[in-house]
Amino acid sequence: MRKYHVHGYRRAFHPQAPAWVDDVPAFRALRDGLDLRRPITLFTGENGVGKSTLLEGIAVSCGFNARGGAFGEEMSGRENPLRYAATLLRGPLAMNGHFLRAEAHYEVAREYNRTHDTDLYTLSHGESVLRIVQDSFHGAGLFLLDEPESGLSLIRQMTLLAELHQIAEAGAQLIIATHSPVLLALPGARILEFTADGGILENIGVEETTAYRALRDFLADPHGIADYMVDVTGP
Repeated sequence: MRKYHVHGYRRAFHPQAPAWVDDVPAFRALRDGLDLRRPITLFTGENGVGKSTLLEGIAVSCGFNARGGAFGEEMSGRENPLRYAATLLRGPLAMNGHFLRAEAHYEVAREYNRTHDTDLYTLSHGESVLRIVQDSFHGAGLFLLDEPESGLSLIRQMTLLAELHQIAEAGAQLIIATHSPVLLALPGARILEFTADGGILENIGVEETTAYRALRDFLADPHGIADYMVDVTGP
């Protein structure tokens, strides 16, 4: 039977938990807890529902630096109060892996450059993210990725999909927050879509996600959708 680093994540009501957590829809959706015992779990939903905040909470509860990087790396940053917002249900495996987040990529790239021959600053943002995945995501670790599609073309997102699938097949556990319909098609992944009202759509297919349906509708009538959006947002 396959073993997992993280089994679940459940809302906690610790006195040191930040009060604003109650305003984050994804944390309100934790009332019944999340079962994360899958090789790949995908968080999706519209901007503002708290996907990235939820992933950050899982990361700091696992012992990753809130700014991202490999497990055990010391990077500057204040203590993250999200460690008190929910309870992490850990598995029996020793923690190792990587927390990759787009918004702190510059700092992570600096740490990476200190220990690798490749200078990530010479690559585009998207290509440097892909290089970290290819070079650092190995073994049966826990890999947390916050919108890894950022900066990648559609074709390169397909490359990333293949890389992530191989990593999971090798025994890793991946939890990914994404808007990408491409990554939402990862074979065998469990999709959780968080909604603005604090709800959660569980075990849905990629075709049922908001991201996929929005892209499908746009591609069916790109000029019509573009004209409509210009009209409704114009002066």
